[in-house]
Amino acid sequence: MASIELRNITKTFGKKVALNDVSFPCKEGEMFCLLGASGAGKSTSINVISGVVKPDSGKVLIGGEDYSDVFPQDRNVAAAFENYALYPHMTVRENLLFPLNSPIRKKQSSKAEKEQRVNEVAEMLGISELLKRKPQELSGGQKQRVALGRTLVRRPNAFLLDEPISHLDAKLRHRMRSELKRIQHEFGVTTLYSTPDQLEALSMADTIAVLKEGVIQQIGTPDDIYYKPYNIYVAQFLGDPPMNLLPVDYQGSFAVVDCDSPYQLPIPQKDQNLLNEKIGSCQIVVGVRPRDIRFVSPEDTNALTKGTIKIVETLGQTTIVNVQVASEEIKVKTHTDMVPKVGSQIGMVYDLQNFYYFDRETSLSIH
Repeated sequence: MASIELRNITKTFGKKVALNDVSFPCKEGEMFCLLGASGAGKSTSINVISGVVKPDSGKVLIGGEDYSDVFPQDRNVAAAFENYALYPHMTVRENLLFPLNSPIRKKQSSKAEKEQRVNEVAEMLGISELLKRKPQELSGGQKQRVALGRTLVRRPNAFLLDEPISHLDAKLRHRMRSELKRIQHEFGVTTLYSTPDQLEALSMADTIAVLKEGVIQQIGTPDDIYYKPYNIYVAQFLGDPPMNLLPVDYQGSFAVVDCDSPYQLPIPQKDQNLLNEKIGSCQIVVGVRPRDIRFVSPEDTNALTKGTIKIVETLGQTTIVNVQVASEEIKVKTHTDMVPKVGSQIGMVYDLQNFYYFDRETSLSIH
């Protein structure tokens, strides 16, 4: 095992800045997730660490030592990618053995030790019965397990997993998330995992780094990222469905929502103290997660605002409801048994204790 650290990495491809002064530490033995949309710089980060891509500036540290100028084959890190990269003319067993028979590792283990390691990894991944098959005889999930097996069999200092399950169907992705977490826990090997899926990151990671267009937005534990977002981008990226953002004019004990039909939001005393200390009266953005809104009768005096039910998306026990409030659309996550009909009028109550506050100009969290 070894820690991994990027220090002030910048990488451009022509006029495209893929990574802009990116720094993050991945502790020894932890699962570190790079989270971001397509083009955020996740794959470039993985490729820089593996040595496939040389950065324009900055350092790559592995185990505390500078590996910036070390060849990929000498870094002792193993990578798995979304596209499997299996050799079609080889059996599963031969694919798993291939990394152990490379020129720099061929003499490190005996033939019996290599076979034993392949059998152990195959059993762990549940692919022992597939060892004699070739890739074209495997399903997508089976191919992915073989690709992971080829990474695990090496026993490297670190695993680099670049969106390894993003193309699988939802049920298989869910199962593979659990298996990857179990495997990483059992091996205890430092693992960098890139994904565009916030559910994968939240469920698997010890630490998450959120990337946007080559810039680190926030680094922290899953709880830190979800409950203490650094800015509006992170707040909306984490959460399904995304956080509702309400532009408001903060006036002390209340805020007036800036929309076609303005309405007041009471601000809890503790939040008043925070906002008065940080900014005073001004225009800010209030964030409300869909799960922190509940429906009431339009006539209920507790209703902060009223709206019209536009879209209902049933997801089993829970349902996502889109409510039209003047020119704004608010998303609400509620129990399926409590969903009003499309087109009906509804009142809404917000959980005032779970508001998030952001500076409207900088998009940064006010905390």
